[in-house]
Amino acid sequence: MKRLGAVIHIMDNLLIVRTDSTLEHSVFRENLLVLTGKMKKIGKIKEIFGPVKAPYISIKMFKDIKSSEIKGLKNERVYLQ
Repeated sequence: MKRLGAVIHIMDNLLIVRTDSTLEHSVFRENLLVLTGKMKKIGKIKEIFGPVKAPYISIKMFKDIKSSEIKGLKNERVYLQ
């Protein structure tokens, strides 16, 4: 499990994450599984955008994630499986 970054914005069924500066850019790509710190699967990487040294990532949430859980992810760290 590798630390991906912190959730900075929530929109409908998308999370926007600022990647961790210690993460190698070759580690993440589209469709990789994303987990919470409690090892719960929350979605997959949809898109990578922004500056090369510190990109942002959009994560498409799984449909079974409750809205109360999504709101609790703001500023939380998420991880790659």
